[in-house]
Amino acid sequence: MIEKMSLGGTPFIGIVAFTTEDFTITRTDVNQDKIGSISSVLGTSVLQSSIARTDLVGIFLAGNSNGILVPSLIEEHEMVAIEESLSCNVMSLETKYTALGNLILCNDKGCVISPTISSMKDDISSFLGVPVEEGIIGGFKNVGSVAVATNKGCLVHPNTSQEKMDWLSEILKVPVDHSTANKGVGYIGGCMIANSKGVVVGDYSTGPELGRIDDVLMEEE
Repeated sequence: MIEKMSLGGTPFIGIVAFTTEDFTITRTDVNQDKIGSISSVLGTSVLQSSIARTDLVGIFLAGNSNGILVPSLIEEHEMVAIEESLSCNVMSLETKYTALGNLILCNDKGCVISPTISSMKDDISSFLGVPVEEGIIGGFKNVGSVAVATNKGCLVHPNTSQEKMDWLSEILKVPVDHSTANKGVGYIGGCMIANSKGVVVGDYSTGPELGRIDDVLMEEE
């Protein structure tokens, strides 16, 4: 299932929300009708929370079904709320680079991280329970901002080469293809949140973009 929407007035869903197979976290000002729609589309519980006193939830968070990685600047009460409300594992990644959602691309099968956090590779692999490789996608170090992965597929920035897509497919163990969202935006990690059950994407997205998203991210294994 795919649904178009904006959150807090922005169509860049992946900047202000984050999801795994089991739970979703959104910015704090999302109305209850949209919370209900998100829960229905993604098949998850939904927590509204700030991260580091901001609404930039998707920029700061990364993770999979085994847990959520959070930046060291997260407020203690925010971390406690995530742990207790979602009953999930949470680890603060001790690095000066805090935009973890932009720097990490993962699903429940594998993970790719930006070279800027290569020193954290072993910690990330141990916590998420998947093999981790470092690299760039389409010439970009911010791998989480230019791609989105589920347990069924992965979409990447249009600049990504076939060789790099094949590499990603080996790591994430899913099909990989190009796409844009929000009417031509290549930074698709910032345009949507997705899991194997559904996708919530910015409401500027076009019919052809929705078709590509459906073909790749919702494709049956």
